Amino acid sequence: MREMIAGYIRSCELVNTRIHELTEQRNILRKQGMTGKIAELDLERRIRLLYKEQSQMKEIIDHLTRYIRRIEQVGRS
Repeated sequence: MREMIAGYIRSCELVNTRIHELTEQRNILRKQGMTGKIAELDLERRIRLLYKEQSQMKEIIDHLTRYIRRIEQVGRS
């Protein structure tokens, strides 16, 4: 279970890195006045989806962490 949580944490880190990359790319294109390229690459939607995915992974991590704590508490009783 802890390995699964570690995997989700690593995935969150990777998603966060990708969000920053795409946001930086979008900002550069915006500064260059290339809003058509932003639309063509669908950057806004991709960034939004990554934020949603990251949020869902954090919820799963939280749920699994609480589950492990409950199991450990039962084991101590």
